[in-house]
Amino acid sequence: MKVEYKSMFLGVLTGIIGVVILLFVLGNVETELSFTTGDPIKKNKNINVSINRTIDNGEDLTNVIIKGSGKVTREELDAELERLLQEHGIDKNNSNINIEIEINN
Repeated sequence: MKVEYKSMFLGVLTGIIGVVILLFVLGNVETELSFTTGDPIKKNKNINVSINRTIDNGEDLTNVIIKGSGKVTREELDAELERLLQEHGIDKNNSNINIEIEINN
């Protein structure tokens, strides 16, 4: 059995060109190529803040629970807590405030 490489090459080339033309005509095809070396940098950070304000016997009680998971640092939790307390107008030095901080890795 004789295989004619010239005919096979023309058939493969015609097929590739046909597919490219078909994809070009039917729509936009976006291609993205990326290479990475070494360990990927994981910036998995999750910060959840719960603020509960209650008035009990005329006293304003505030419970703040801040939970961080992933690669969260104590400084990031403190910065987020300060931002939210300032945003809600809560005085951190108030004696009726309870702040719980929890970090899970």
